[in-house]
Amino acid sequence: MKRNWEAKDERYFGIGIYQPKTEENIGTLWRTAYVYGASFIFVIDAKYKKKSNDVLKVWSKIPLFQFESLEAFLSTVPYSCKLVGIEMDDRAQPIKTYQHPDRCLYVLGSENNGLPKKIIEKCHDLIYLPGETSLNVAVAGSITIFDRINKLS
Repeated sequence: MKRNWEAKDERYFGIGIYQPKTEENIGTLWRTAYVYGASFIFVIDAKYKKKSNDVLKVWSKIPLFQFESLEAFLSTVPYSCKLVGIEMDDRAQPIKTYQHPDRCLYVLGSENNGLPKKIIEKCHDLIYLPGETSLNVAVAGSITIFDRINKLS
């Protein structure tokens, strides 16, 4: 029996930040996520208010979910969806060789503290970006999205 959709339609991803440091980082990641086809973005343990400088009005095109706690976030991870942490960690694999799952949620930590152990332990995969120091969280998320679309297109 032939399916009436293509394999790419079975793919989706969301990306978000745990305790983001600034609203500007959320806005930047939101715009990148929209431009490159994310299904949604999210923040954990933070609040975000719409900015007037959002020239694309991404708030009207791609949802932002706000979770009050890690537990609230984890209770919503969809079935058959991998949680992928982006973190400088000994167990992380380089993004250069990483095979992105068809369905996943990418989670980044704040620039000050990274991902806490309690999130890292819940991740199915951990990946890291090249470099000796951490990047701005919106930049790290944007690079991850770009790597995904290049490898899965």
